[in-house]
Amino acid sequence: MERVEEYLEAILDIQEKEKRVVRTSDIAKRLNVKPSSVTEMFIKLKDMGYVDYVPYRGVVLTEDGRRIAEKIKRYYKIFEKFFKFLGVDEEKAKELSCELEHHADEKVVERICTIISSVCDICDECKFEELPLSEAGKGKYVVLIAPKSAKDLIKVGDRIEVIENNDTIKIKVGEEIFELSKDFGKKIIVRKA
Repeated sequence: MERVEEYLEAILDIQEKEKRVVRTSDIAKRLNVKPSSVTEMFIKLKDMGYVDYVPYRGVVLTEDGRRIAEKIKRYYKIFEKFFKFLGVDEEKAKELSCELEHHADEKVVERICTIISSVCDICDECKFEELPLSEAGKGKYVVLIAPKSAKDLIKVGDRIEVIENNDTIKIKVGEEIFELSKDFGKKIIVRKA
């Protein structure tokens, strides 16, 4: 399915950019394959119901083909944003995203969206309300992700209160008050309680 998805994504890119039927030569250049291989794939994609194909003219995506291509593009963007969020360099983030976009499912992508929701601008409307503790305002939160190194201080599921968030973060866990660095707060993901 990975190869099918690569073709659908390439067709979508060309259709959106150039607003025309996508020719065999377009895809051959884009994916660095022989035109005869592209023709074979166009026939396969037509049989799968993903494209409308007219020999010697080209292809356009069907509704199903467009839906799959857009999903793969969205996954790519989410993975790329995630790797950049982790501090991975841009080239490596692109390489990893290109690999993972074909192997992830919606559950995995939703988990990643949970982590990057505070820095993500991919979707028009984000249904996730999670954010790093370093960006949390005063109020009560539930800890969703915390590093193992913090297990004596804070753990997943804890209910905490942010008392102050300036140069450092002052939080209340149970009856105890702790002060954390902003850098450490970036590693803890919370949601409003």
